[in-house]
Amino acid sequence: MNTVDLDAALTIIDRDGRALVAAAQANPTAEVAACPGWSTADLAIHTTSVQRRVAHWCTIRAAEPVRWPDHEPADPAAPWDWCRQGLALVIEALRDIDPDEPVWSWTDRRTGGFYHRRMLHETVIHRWDAEAATGTPSHITDAVAADGIDEITEVGMRFRGDGSPVDYPDGHLLLVANDGPGRWLLRSVDGTLMVGRNGDAGDRADATITGPTEDLLLHLWGRPTGPVAIAGDPDVATVWATIAP
Repeated sequence: MNTVDLDAALTIIDRDGRALVAAAQANPTAEVAACPGWSTADLAIHTTSVQRRVAHWCTIRAAEPVRWPDHEPADPAAPWDWCRQGLALVIEALRDIDPDEPVWSWTDRRTGGFYHRRMLHETVIHRWDAEAATGTPSHITDAVAADGIDEITEVGMRFRGDGSPVDYPDGHLLLVANDGPGRWLLRSVDGTLMVGRNGDAGDRADATITGPTEDLLLHLWGRPTGPVAIAGDPDVATVWATIAP
């Protein structure tokens, strides 16, 4: 993990996981803008299902994808205890597995450390979704957001769970944080995603997005963003936001 250590990651997973479930339980029928057709209850069930799957894989040190138990709540209309139990399971499993221990994943990163980081950002982004659907989402810190941009460009924009290829746009996109030193240049070379990190001001880009690190992360995840400025080709900025799964 680049900027968030394991203890901090587990603290955030626990805090944001609880906040996600609380927001969904308070308003279970609210629509989630980033997940068309989903309510906040659906979002909580999805997130917990992922957490339980990862907890099972990490616990058994899976060498291949295997089905996990209790992948659906007994009562989808009232899944809250099931969700909180799933959160506790994944935290326990993540705490127990060493970052270097081998465990299967759908990517080329197959260690416990991959899931420490993946569960952090899975929980944070869906906590944001749930709170945005029911009120005002709390801030994603600059450190977590910067690591989230690194993680989505290293994993989410490169790998699909079903193994299907990822198609990238032709235009180059430059992300510039105005609340920190972060700069990311995204481009495709012969169908391979290339990411320049913290390049110089001469980076060539067809579109540049400047804004708080949190909003740059949300843009890559296709979420509504706040105070960002787009220079250059707005279509390039838009199409890169469709790459995340």
